[in-house]
Amino acid sequence: MIVELSASDDRLKLFARITPQADHHTAREEDLLNEICEVAPKELVDRMVVWDIISELRQGKGCEGRRVAKGTVPVPGKDGKLVWLVRRFSPGKSENADREFVDFFTLGLFENVPKGREIARIYKPGNGTPGMDVFGKAITTKGGRALSPRFDKTIEPRMDDAQEAYTTLVAAVDGYVHDEGGKFGIREVLHVAGNLDYGMGHIDFIGSVRIVGDIQKGFNVKARGAIEVMGSVLGENVLTSESSITVKGFHFGGDGSFVSAKGDYSVDVAEKISTEVGGNIFISREARDCLLCSSSAVIAPRAVIIGGSAWCVKGFEAKVIGNEAGVKTSIEIRNELEVTKEYRKLNDNIRKHEAAAAALELHIGPYLKNRNRVPLLRAQFKEKMASLLDKHDQVQMSLERLRGIERRMREGKPLETEARINVREEIKAGAVFKTGEAVVEFKDPVRGPVCFRPSDDRKEWKNGDYVDFVVE
Repeated sequence: MIVELSASDDRLKLFARITPQADHHTAREEDLLNEICEVAPKELVDRMVVWDIISELRQGKGCEGRRVAKGTVPVPGKDGKLVWLVRRFSPGKSENADREFVDFFTLGLFENVPKGREIARIYKPGNGTPGMDVFGKAITTKGGRALSPRFDKTIEPRMDDAQEAYTTLVAAVDGYVHDEGGKFGIREVLHVAGNLDYGMGHIDFIGSVRIVGDIQKGFNVKARGAIEVMGSVLGENVLTSESSITVKGFHFGGDGSFVSAKGDYSVDVAEKISTEVGGNIFISREARDCLLCSSSAVIAPRAVIIGGSAWCVKGFEAKVIGNEAGVKTSIEIRNELEVTKEYRKLNDNIRKHEAAAAALELHIGPYLKNRNRVPLLRAQFKEKMASLLDKHDQVQMSLERLRGIERRMREGKPLETEARINVREEIKAGAVFKTGEAVVEFKDPVRGPVCFRPSDDRKEWKNGDYVDFVVE
């Protein structure tokens, strides 16, 4: 046989052209393999092709351009890459976007990231794998490009000696991951540029929240930091903060409205709002039909308080209490235990028992005080009346037990020594001051400035010298 070998332009393939000779039937595989290995390393030769060529050659058949050897293609190194382990803030892109039905109140546009959490990994570029041509010469390759993402000081890169493949990015503060033109950081304040509505949904954030516009009806905000609303809160919303809550405009609520803050609550105008505040409550202009509960004081020196009730520990100050219509407006000085959620539940339970007892008394009528007449009734009426009397006695026993718990809570912690109610201009008819067993109901207006202080035993109110509140 006559053997002619040629390489491809990229030198990765070796082709053989075989011409049979007279004694082709004696051709051996080893002879052809030796010819090929004169130019190509043995490990690159395709033995199956060589065997097939020899089989054809023994039958007097040659070949044109059979590939008998193949080099290895160089593999370039992979580029470095950034892999996120948390969801970044994506305005308008919901985690529920692929679902057929979406809850537009709960969009999940970001993920809370606590300090110290791994948020991403920067994988290092690969070096690549060099190749080899059919002549056994190495073919060099390029390594991957390194990735150098930009991030601020709120993100810390950490190297792990046991892990050489990547660098870990860790959150240095609480917040969410924000991408600002390719530069990443952890934002500690969630900034809502407009209204809180279906574009954002409910907010549950590990840091502080600042809303430039209004909070629309039905949207709730929960934050570990402060909540600041530059506009108004419209409708039945729940605002919860482990710090302070500020509403620069109006706060219109309803039966489902609730404010819970461990710090202060500040508002311009509030209507039908229930609060549970660990700090002070500041009202700029007006509060109407609200339940204001503060473990400190209610400070409203320029505001009018109309309807509802206020429970406070350190005191209360307002410009005017009540209105010309004589709507009932209750101000109560309580100790630290009495402004807790447990006490309010106890107080509500007592009122329900009192209402149940009053309803039973109406049904029982004169038989309540003259039980000896019950046996004289007809059988069916006697049984019904006996059942009503038994139920009344059970309600009264339960009511006395609850009142005993209430008394122990009142006596368990004394009032603040400087606790008082200050009114700068006027107390309208219909206002009610309460503390312990002392209750004052104003039948006629009282001009200010006036100051009322509870006695140490909480059995009476004393009208003393007016002293301005000093807010701590």
